Amino acid sequence: MTTQNSTSLGGKQSGKVLIVDTESMLCELLQFRFEKEGFQTTVMNDGKRALATDLSDYSLILVDLMDRPFNGLQFTEEVKNNPDTVGIPIIIMSAKASEDDIVDGLDAGADDYIAKPFSSRELIARVRSVIRRRNMLNARRLANFIRFNDLTLDMGAGAAFIDGMELSLSQTEFKLLAMFLRKRNHFFERAQIRQEIWNGDSDISDRAVDTGISRLRKKLCDYGRNLINRKGFGYGFVE
Repeated sequence: MTTQNSTSLGGKQSGKVLIVDTESMLCELLQFRFEKEGFQTTVMNDGKRALATDLSDYSLILVDLMDRPFNGLQFTEEVKNNPDTVGIPIIIMSAKASEDDIVDGLDAGADDYIAKPFSSRELIARVRSVIRRRNMLNARRLANFIRFNDLTLDMGAGAAFIDGMELSLSQTEFKLLAMFLRKRNHFFERAQIRQEIWNGDSDISDRAVDTGISRLRKKLCDYGRNLINRKGFGYGFVE
């Protein structure tokens, strides 16, 4: 069957789906149905061929188990073991519907498993559900990162990086940097910084604040120039 990307009917975009299955007639029906629902759809009849293409742009992959040397389980494992494609959701669809088959599919990395025959309405609902869950997960992951050019803070790990290289920051320095990057171009007086970083500890002097920021500035390499002290306003990270 000829492989092609198709724009949706009516202009509504729901994502880009890849269907990998040897059943040409079923693929044609699914492609029509998905396009009607607003998905761009590509069909391939061979797992090896699909792996040889750029999969990174797909919102989801539907794959049949396929009774051939390179089957759907192997395809799923290849996709999930590749760091460039591990985040692409996969739904396995198959006439094999025993508990062992389903467990094997999920163990291979599939996000869902649907038994044939199925209604196109159920399949579309499952696809939308998996894509929605993946988008929510990605949004939560992105919320854990603060970025300015190639300066990145991983809030979950408590680590900072410049161009992928981790900086050796103390906990206080990391908290200072996070505060400044969250509100770039905003200036904080020393009292505000003490309250934010040290919970208003009265034992923390202005000099301690200055020293902490000075040490942070040195560790930021070229980005140290963005961390400035403006007289009468306080410290801030300017773009």
